[in-house]
Amino acid sequence: MNVILAIAEDRAICESLRAALPEEDLVLLEPSLEGAIRRLITVRPDVILLDDSLSLSRKAIAHLKEAAPDTPLVVLSSRGDAETLAGYTLAGARACVVKPFSCDALTRAVESLVNLSTPAADGRPAPRTPSAPDPVVGQYQMALRWLTRTSSQLADVGRLSEQILDAMTDIFDCVRSAVLLENGEGVRVIASRGIPATVSESLRLNYATGLMRWLEAHACLIDRRAVLDAPDAVKELQVIGARLGAPLFKNGQVCGAVIVGDKASGLDYSREEREMLSALTRAASNTFENAARYRKTSKQQNWLDGILNNVTAGVVTVLPNRRVASLNVSAERILQTRAADVIGQSVQKLGSSFADVVLRCLGDGKPRLRQEIRDSAIDATLGLSVTPLGEGQGVVVMFSQLPEERASAEEIAYSPFWEYLSSRVAQEIKNPMVAINTFAQLLPRKYDAPDFREAFADVVQKEVARINNVVETLFGFARHPRLVIQQCKVNDTVRNVLGSFEKALGEKAIELETHLDPKEPNAEIDPSHFSQALQNVVQNSIDAMPAGGRLKVRTEMSDSGCEIVISDTGPGVPEQDAALIFMPFFSTKEQGMGLGLTIANRIMKQHEGDLTLVNDPEGGSAFALHLPSKEASNADDSGH
Repeated sequence: MNVILAIAEDRAICESLRAALPEEDLVLLEPSLEGAIRRLITVRPDVILLDDSLSLSRKAIAHLKEAAPDTPLVVLSSRGDAETLAGYTLAGARACVVKPFSCDALTRAVESLVNLSTPAADGRPAPRTPSAPDPVVGQYQMALRWLTRTSSQLADVGRLSEQILDAMTDIFDCVRSAVLLENGEGVRVIASRGIPATVSESLRLNYATGLMRWLEAHACLIDRRAVLDAPDAVKELQVIGARLGAPLFKNGQVCGAVIVGDKASGLDYSREEREMLSALTRAASNTFENAARYRKTSKQQNWLDGILNNVTAGVVTVLPNRRVASLNVSAERILQTRAADVIGQSVQKLGSSFADVVLRCLGDGKPRLRQEIRDSAIDATLGLSVTPLGEGQGVVVMFSQLPEERASAEEIAYSPFWEYLSSRVAQEIKNPMVAINTFAQLLPRKYDAPDFREAFADVVQKEVARINNVVETLFGFARHPRLVIQQCKVNDTVRNVLGSFEKALGEKAIELETHLDPKEPNAEIDPSHFSQALQNVVQNSIDAMPAGGRLKVRTEMSDSGCEIVISDTGPGVPEQDAALIFMPFFSTKEQGMGLGLTIANRIMKQHEGDLTLVNDPEGGSAFALHLPSKEASNADDSGH
């Protein structure tokens, strides 16, 4: 039979303990610590069970160990994390059982402690059972966790100091602690735990005498009880209520200290704990130094950002790996983009012309001053200078938008173009609106007729789709997409586009004839937008041959670049319309907005190429899409 003293305020816990332990054991229940200590005067139990819901917590363990130092104690813990269990073990508990506990776990814990303290029948010590986890291991785990969290508080020394004190309390279970740092008025307490405010706020230390003098001279841990030849240092430690102190360093010089008081358990600091405190203080010194560097760098960066954000010119830095490193506010405004969308991305995100000048500077390391480029994405001319920042540092680009001749607001408002645009849009929208309006008027009279309702639904859906198509076409024309240039095979792009028209060619009895350059020409294009330009030109040729004909497509590579020629056997373009075919909304067809060739021409301009109407000796019309070669473009930029 084992005698077990269980201390728990909660009656349900008491009943659970009585039910969980073997019936042959004598279980004594006490709801308070005072009652348990009185019981220990007359009874020596084999094991003490303490529920951690008691308000006295770890202090209760100290009182119980004082009253019954040889009796093993088991804590019923509501938390199972390593820090809590290590704290109970440090305070004197032999084992911890996490609630809600299993009956078997509780019984095993009690039996192991009873067997550990009871000799065997033959006088030999009972076999040892696995002991509780080494508390030092838990302390090291908490120290490592603290070290991984310090980098998040580099901008705030006060919060960093508070975090250090939290770590000291958790790791060493000390009743008081403080961080002391030097400032212009001497060494002051910048954060503390358990120290009266009257002391922490008024305390001023210096290096002429006392604690800081001792730490500067010895540069190691100080123990108030072990130092006999430095009464001033001991006196200052007593004022603070400190037991141990470890120096903080800055640039190799003592700049402060971390001090800790006695442990809540009343136990002395072990050799491992003293070494751990010294190591943690050295780590804290490095953290404070890093925090000072971080604040200095942040201040310089904010100063530089303030200058750049008030410069009217755009400033962009590009790394050697061709990725954008930074943009100032003016660069975002001029390029009509956001820094968040392009930083870390390829410089091609800023436009092919912009990227071309930057990449040439990155390639040869020579500055490019006073260059003028046309950025079709923002419809503006930029003047820019690109300067290398040094070997392996990338380049910096400074640029501004050059002034251009602009028509007055009144000229734009009353230009023939807008009059023509308005009439075209009105025509495209009014036609479907006629059908919708007519059926809407007939709806009240013919609603009961199923055929009418079916026709009404069919007509309205089709005409609404026509109106939506007009709106989408206008939106597509208004947008200025930013190209993403990459190396592509022109023949493959042409084949893909022609493949999408296979059904349309068959329905209109149009014969397709292709002559693709066997040299497989390559070009730097945006595959999506360049394919759109090809599709618009091909569609224009198909629309010109409603009764059938022949569509010819030819690709050819030359020194000047790559050319794609698309010709048809339709009626051709009248001489008086040749100068108007690329104008927005110009069309000789009854249907259509007249934007297909306009958009195709704009896409070619964005690729620094062109779209032209050429003479076809066989009749019909022919369009040539020309893409300049990179070598020819570079030669032009160099002035050769």
